[in-house]
Amino acid sequence: MPATSLAPAEDSDPVAKRSVGVPLVLLAGVFWSLSGLVYRWILDATAWQVLFYRSLSLFFFIAIWLGLRYRRSLLHVFRRAGAVSVVGGLCLSIAFSGFILALDRTTVANALFILAATPFFAALLGRVLLQERIPLTSILAMGVAAVGLAIMAGDELSLGRGLGELLALMSALGVAGLTITLRMRQQADMLPAILFASLFASLFALTGVIVQTDSLILSARDLGLSVSLGVFQVGLGFMFYTAGSRHLPAVELTLLSLIEVIVGPILVWVGVGEAPTFAALTGGALILLAIVMMAVFGQRSRALAAR
Repeated sequence: MPATSLAPAEDSDPVAKRSVGVPLVLLAGVFWSLSGLVYRWILDATAWQVLFYRSLSLFFFIAIWLGLRYRRSLLHVFRRAGAVSVVGGLCLSIAFSGFILALDRTTVANALFILAATPFFAALLGRVLLQERIPLTSILAMGVAAVGLAIMAGDELSLGRGLGELLALMSALGVAGLTITLRMRQQADMLPAILFASLFASLFALTGVIVQTDSLILSARDLGLSVSLGVFQVGLGFMFYTAGSRHLPAVELTLLSLIEVIVGPILVWVGVGEAPTFAALTGGALILLAIVMMAVFGQRSRALAAR
């Protein structure tokens, strides 16, 4: 998942806390990068079945986590998050669903590289919905990312495909929508948004299973892998990221989260022999370059403005 803090920031000594935040965020990126490899290990389950058990297991994981963390103040956390957390959960459920369905129709590299473009979609939505100004450097970075997306999409369309890329794009837009809702509740813990997202995605997946006349009975292997996607790949990933994001500035979160996009395709390449195409590598490299540009120049602009 792209860098998106789901917990309120805490005042802390940046030198002392950076040594804590960096490994936690890196560990979160490693867990998130496992999605493609674990999905490719699944033998018989359909994308809808995987999505259902992934989302349902994530729902119970987050529910238990919230209950243990907040105990008697749990209702207060939901009230503070407000209706915005429901909207954010709906957006994130679209991201969850789009990404799993995309993995069924395109390569892991293509899906992850397109998902990495989320910050640019978030910037555009922020401009439209929140009237946030987009700096010139960010506009240039968006142009670079757009070229990368065009290269990847053009290659797929030339082969008579493209649905997987469209679903990955839908996933990126869902995460961008979540980012906008988080900005509306910056001082609140938005973990309830993940709970709502897993609930909505479970219901959506169940509908897909029924429409496709699939069964909810899976082999022990496929069920175990699907549940691990919810508990470990997403759940523990969010847990580590939430803890680490409290101690790092946004620019470092953005750059460190790129480990998911870099490691994910490598794991699938080594693990199951799914090699990314030249177009995917070229387009993905441009998107990653654009993200680095946006993060670094954005940090410089904020520093100059502060001075």
